[in-house]
Amino acid sequence: MPAWSPEIANEFVQRGRKDRRAFCQGQLQKLVYIAHGWCLAYSDQPLTGDRPEAWSFGPVYRRLSDALVECGLEPVVNEIHSHRHANTDVRPVPDPIDAALSPFEMDVIEMVYQDFGRLSSAQLSFFTQGPGTPWATVFADGEGEFRDIHHQLIRVQFVQFAEEAEVAEKPS
Repeated sequence: MPAWSPEIANEFVQRGRKDRRAFCQGQLQKLVYIAHGWCLAYSDQPLTGDRPEAWSFGPVYRRLSDALVECGLEPVVNEIHSHRHANTDVRPVPDPIDAALSPFEMDVIEMVYQDFGRLSSAQLSFFTQGPGTPWATVFADGEGEFRDIHHQLIRVQFVQFAEEAEVAEKPS
């Protein structure tokens, strides 16, 4: 069974902490989306069981948004726990929610972290909400706001990215 978006976000938070890097909510949303897209492109299997929705500022995983609501504009410095939100340090908490990810899924997350983890939310928007992206297609100038972005649309975009990268890597 695919993981949930907060579980995938925790993978990025953990990696970021090791590098003394924190992510804003927008970056986490986009990193989870990009990892999900690459997983679909490489394996035709979803990384996360929840679908992103087309919100005005890009694709958003509602479950992840709800888990991070208390963070506001502050960087996310702690993993998401099942009984609290990510930045509350007032009381003892259980272990962070963790996903049972395959080695392949962990490799995809690591690749996305290495290739995209240093980019700002605005820079990541190129991959998530530019013209012709699944978000732009579903959002449709606001008419599709809050509608699901289907996995197949995301897969097509990331397969195209993979094909473009393959062409770019070939010597001329």
